[in-house]
Amino acid sequence: MTEKKRAPLSFLRKQESTNAREETVKTEIIIVGDEVLAGAVIDTNSAALARGLADLGLTPQKIIKVGDDKRAIEEVLKRALGEAELVVVAGGMGPTPDDKTVEAVAHALSIRLVLHRPTLMRIQRTFQKRGMRMPALAARQALVLKGAKLLDNPVGMVPGMIVTHQGSTVVLLPGVPVEMEAILTTGVLPYLRKRFVTNPPSVLRLRTFGLPESRIAEKSARLFRRYPALTPAFYPSTTGVDVVIRGRSKVLVERCGRGLVRLLGETVYAVGDKEIALVVGEALRRCGLTVATAESCTGGLVGDMLTNIPGSSDYYRGGVVAYSNEMKLRLLGVRAETLKRHGAVSAQTVREMARGVCRLMAADIGIAVSGIAGPTGGTRKKPVGLVFIAVAAGEKILVERHIFSGSRRMVKERAAMAALDLCRRAITSRRPLSAIRRPEKGKGI
Repeated sequence: MTEKKRAPLSFLRKQESTNAREETVKTEIIIVGDEVLAGAVIDTNSAALARGLADLGLTPQKIIKVGDDKRAIEEVLKRALGEAELVVVAGGMGPTPDDKTVEAVAHALSIRLVLHRPTLMRIQRTFQKRGMRMPALAARQALVLKGAKLLDNPVGMVPGMIVTHQGSTVVLLPGVPVEMEAILTTGVLPYLRKRFVTNPPSVLRLRTFGLPESRIAEKSARLFRRYPALTPAFYPSTTGVDVVIRGRSKVLVERCGRGLVRLLGETVYAVGDKEIALVVGEALRRCGLTVATAESCTGGLVGDMLTNIPGSSDYYRGGVVAYSNEMKLRLLGVRAETLKRHGAVSAQTVREMARGVCRLMAADIGIAVSGIAGPTGGTRKKPVGLVFIAVAAGEKILVERHIFSGSRRMVKERAAMAALDLCRRAITSRRPLSAIRRPEKGKGI
């Protein structure tokens, strides 16, 4: 197999040093919602909150979940305030009668609720823009704790709130993840950074794709033994494995990070929090290239990921979801002989799909994906999870064969991620794009 190109070290960012005094702040998180307790909604808020707080050196000691019950919320909050200096409550701040968090907190802390007219006017304008009459219940989202510091909600209606009670700080956030994370980033974390004097650890995140967690841990074991003062953590998902290095010494964290980049090579697609689509977009823009997509099993997911990046119209020409063989023939110019001899899920077919979408969209680069997402449709020779991906650039082409595990949705997500990663490597690599490359053992699993 071709030797992997070493990823550049230049994007390891320098972090500012701090002389802040270290202080342990007892912190608890309360997640509110019947839907969370019932398992109807997956709780992603506690993870996002814990990550954000930990980056400030405010590692939560407890994460508590409670239903939409006013008395239960009050009891949990009072118990938390008896132990913690910082309590973050997320959820139960919507307009419906089952949203009882604000009312419960007001009663527990003996604070009056008042109508915040600027928030009410903003809610009214939001409905007017939609051409709708504001429901009376929507006004409940403008009821705030008297004296609270209000935090703007850039993507929703209800504001975040911060109040102090007997020396403790209570933060209230909506439960909709996109709203919660937006207020956390723009309002809560900047406030807490000033409110609590801590000595947060130095944190470095490496984002990888192409190696399973166990293989990364195996390859990096010797390196991490050289840095006993640092704490590595591995976070696998359908989009790859993030490796996070934490420690008090920024110099050691960065030195270890550089060593890990050298070990993992081009499987590292970013240092920091960048998504793969942003990395690909930056590479395309930097090189002055355009891209188009031809998708079968992923159903447009690759194009969706690319267009989630603001300004992607600079380099994304368009895409074709050629789910049927007929569309592969008519729109992408795949030959009937190719489909008959090799099938829709084959290296030969994705080659022609990638070249065809380049011609159709007048793009510099074509990405093509075809596979069997399951749970049915597999055979002994072509099992469920088999996916072929091609990236074409002029006469050069790179094809990869993967077998992904998991549900239908997981196969689609992993295939889309692999397609963008192959495009990234095709742009940044200097080696010819000619061979069918089989991933390293375990890749894509």
